[in-house]
Amino acid sequence: MSIELILTALNKRLDKENSIIIQRENGEILNVTCDWNCPISNHELQEFTLKTQHVLPKELCLFLKHSNGAKLFNDNGLGYDFFEIFNLSQILNYIHEYETNIYYQSAYDKNWFMMGNYRGYGDYMFVDSQKVANGEDNYLIFVHEGDIQRLPMNFETWLDRFIVTQGARYWLW
Repeated sequence: MSIELILTALNKRLDKENSIIIQRENGEILNVTCDWNCPISNHELQEFTLKTQHVLPKELCLFLKHSNGAKLFNDNGLGYDFFEIFNLSQILNYIHEYETNIYYQSAYDKNWFMMGNYRGYGDYMFVDSQKVANGEDNYLIFVHEGDIQRLPMNFETWLDRFIVTQGARYWLW
């Protein structure tokens, strides 16, 4: 599996407005969108690592080169939830906030950076940059109300399963 195959398959299912009808838990039917951003360049990705000393996972880099962030399974303000994969600027903002916010420093490891959040739930997804630098695949961390859960997967596996489950928080099942 690859990021390109995953995104190509999803895009084939979306209509002209990037909409799709999905079924969530308990039989809930929703019309949602996948909102894509413009891609990012290799140079911008390299600058990120030079500025921050954080290593981006190759799978996340491939995603950002396809779309610099995205809102996946977005109900467009109807009060439900969606996952936002942050663009590089948002990731940088989090890293700068971490450097100046004592709360973040006491709550999260300095090697972590926030790569997205699940709107509607207050959930956050982090990348353990040290694990990425060490070549480990289990670098994703899910945080909900202070509860920290290390996920046994990389971004590509997470994204593939997230799309197959139509935006569900499957890692909690």
